[in-house]
Amino acid sequence: MIDINLLPSAQRRPFFTLDRTFGVGLALLAAELVLLLVFVAVENAQINRLNAQIADWQQRVAQVQQQVKEVSDLRDQVAQLRAKADLLERIKQSPVQLAEILDEIADNTPHGVFYKSITIVHPASGGSVTLAGDTATYREVADLMLNLDGSPIFGDAVLTTSSQAVSPAQPSGGDVQFSVVGTLSPAVTGEQQ
Repeated sequence: MIDINLLPSAQRRPFFTLDRTFGVGLALLAAELVLLLVFVAVENAQINRLNAQIADWQQRVAQVQQQVKEVSDLRDQVAQLRAKADLLERIKQSPVQLAEILDEIADNTPHGVFYKSITIVHPASGGSVTLAGDTATYREVADLMLNLDGSPIFGDAVLTTSSQAVSPAQPSGGDVQFSVVGTLSPAVTGEQQ
């Protein structure tokens, strides 16, 4: 008869045997993992610190750019104010004030003449006034030129352009558009004759 023992043996063979080489390798692997985690933590801290510095610098740059814009705006305002001051000084020093020229134009404008633009050129030597506008007839343009010629402020009045648009609603005359240049008198501008 054959005797078979179905009970487990008192000596079991271990499934996995841990030898010394494997233990050293596992310890080295664990040490490398710890070092890797420390390295990642240090690098993340440095990245966060650098990102904070970049954000701070960007904020400083934005502040400086705003200050530069404010300084530029102030320089523009200074330039505009200087130009206005220069203009006011030239007007103040001119023999005839602009208000006097405009008053003389108003006094010499015939009834029915309407101005679209008045341009006054009053340099240090000489000067002129360009009047552009509308009226109903050429006669009113001629009266304007005669009035300017007779004025003590204006020397010669020259008609530079004129045109008339005849419309069916106005058979006797249309809309006359004109441009007249009046020269300021040398006595008025302060020039020696």
